[in-house]
Amino acid sequence: MIYWDNNATTAMALEVEEAMRPFYRESFYNPSAAYSAAKKVRHAVDEAREKVAALLGATPDEIIFTSGGTESTNTALRPFSRVLSPAIEHPATLRSIKGRETLCPVRCSGEIDTRAWKELLPGHDCATFAWANHETGVVQPVGDLCEAAEHAGVFVHVDAVQAAGKLHIALHDFPINYASVSAHKLHGPKGIGALYVKRGSALNPLLLGGGQEDGRRAGTENVPGIVGFGVAAELALQAVAADRMHARLRDRFLGTLRAAGVEVLENGGEAERLSHVLNMRIPGCSAESLTLLLEPMGLLCASGSACTSAEPHASHVLLAMGLSDREARESLRLSWNRYTDENEVDAAAQIFINCVRKLQAVRTSEVQNVVVYTPGQTNSWDVGQASEKMRYKKT
Repeated sequence: MIYWDNNATTAMALEVEEAMRPFYRESFYNPSAAYSAAKKVRHAVDEAREKVAALLGATPDEIIFTSGGTESTNTALRPFSRVLSPAIEHPATLRSIKGRETLCPVRCSGEIDTRAWKELLPGHDCATFAWANHETGVVQPVGDLCEAAEHAGVFVHVDAVQAAGKLHIALHDFPINYASVSAHKLHGPKGIGALYVKRGSALNPLLLGGGQEDGRRAGTENVPGIVGFGVAAELALQAVAADRMHARLRDRFLGTLRAAGVEVLENGGEAERLSHVLNMRIPGCSAESLTLLLEPMGLLCASGSACTSAEPHASHVLLAMGLSDREARESLRLSWNRYTDENEVDAAAQIFINCVRKLQAVRTSEVQNVVVYTPGQTNSWDVGQASEKMRYKKT
């Protein structure tokens, strides 16, 4: 199975798994305890904090460990009364500020309209945006957005969940007060993330209880997760410095499809993007149809973000970029990782070409519905439109 949904989550690196293992049994102690065995665990937590800080261009005392990007974002945005946000943000942002938000428009490229951003900033006490979008991979003009907010006297929160480990990030280079990151997006474990809080920036803790994380996030630390996050951050920092491959892999995949006569349109293709992300559509082929054909053929990808894929409506990100409802529903997100190679790209391209041709072959006036089903299952899935029912069997 070829897994190309790495924006949703990544497989844990072997080095991460090895580093975490001792902290489940041999070194299970509570890092807040006073005895020497516990102090060794505390030291491991401190080392991991240093590694995460290095990934972000921050200092260790500015890093608070959380359960993930969602908690980090909710914690940062909770105290503010009026928050400016682009319309394309992750649900962790949009749902946490609902009723307190002003939505800034974006261009058809997926980039934030900086003129509108500057005009809307006055009257807000916080502004938030994603460094790189979770669906399209479009990278925002961080410097311009942050400088405008600073000039308006507005605090800045940046969602760096998708960008961390893929781009060089130096938070101290920008007037950023808060930033969210998550380990499972960069080959670390699930259930662990971090919130960057710039020195001098106020924080209203979301969780209250003990004095963990210097009183900024209560609850006994997830030590295995923190240690794993530290190793994942260290590996990701090395990969950022060495990576020159992903853009070539994306071009190779697209070139193979187009050479085979498949019409491909890229969403956000005219903007700077994360090189491991491709959001694209095949006119006339719904994304749901394609994903249902691709899976039994051995390719996993997404028709939207993992956090919204269970919802029936079209992507709010693509609609905000000006795509029609139909165009948004034709869009797929493919995202690979640092272990992807040319052989995998070639195999995925061939699977994709075969599935597109199969779907297009049945899109005739005589065909009403195309159904994918697995023998023994009572539920079937429509994957096409149009007079009689056809069925593809999984073999």
